[in-house]
Parts: sequence; structure tokens; C-alpha cells
Amino acid sequence: MRMRNTMVLVRTDNFQKASIALADLVRYGGMEIRGDPRIIPPALSDWAFEKISGEKPRRRFRAHVIAQINLPPAKAIGRLMDIHPPAHILVIPPDSEVWEELIRLWGTFEKLKGFHPPKRTKAEELRKKREEEELEEL
Repeated sequence: MRMRNTMVLVRTDNFQKASIALADLVRYGGMEIRGDPRIIPPALSDWAFEKISGEKPRRRFRAHVIAQINLPPAKAIGRLMDIHPPAHILVIPPDSEVWEELIRLWGTFEKLKGFHPPKRTKAEELRKKREEEELEEL
């Protein structure tokens, strides 16, 4: 069975803002985005929002993007609270009906063009390298 990655749903005014928000997740949230983020229809995004949050969406957004990330849902939510990205972001857990539906439709969604995850900062690179070296010593 394939690894089930947590998803994030980014709801914002345009795709450039969506790209910036995703880059912030990588740069400041320490998340890794797996594969290409995808564009989803607003109605599907609203449905996902309502299912996950239990509320009707109050705002209309023009750009709706989903991406798979490498963190468990609780950790992803914690990081999101720390970084305040420039978009409305919802974490979609792998054990949810919404996740099942989005994965089923994944191949039909258009890829978000022009998104390139930022390179990690030098400090992060060093920290990651140190962690890997420590693991090798164990």
C-alpha cells in the first residue's frame, strides 16, 4: 500500500498567492511538498472545507489548490499556526472522506504551473545534514 500523505487545501484570491503560501509552508513550516500541487474546482474546495471544518465557507476565493505534504495532520496544523501564510489553508487528514475523494480525482486535476518549492536556507541545510549524520552514528 502506498504511503498516505496528509494534504493541504490552499484557498486564496489568485494562483500566485497560492504559490507563495505553498512556498511559505516549505520555507517557514519545514514541510516538504510531495509531487505537484494541483488546482481544484471551487465547488469541490467548498465541499472539502465544509466537510473538514464543519462550517459553510464564508468567503469566496478564486484560487483553490491542493498539495500533498510529508507531515502528520496534527504536526502540520501546529506549524500552520506558527507561520500565518497569506492564504486560507486547511489540513486534510489521510483518514478522511475528503482525502479519499481528492486522491480518487487527483489525476484529473491540472497541475499548478510555475510552482517550484524554495531551496532550504543554508541554516536549514546544515541542521538537516547534522541530523542525518547523527542518525548514521546511531
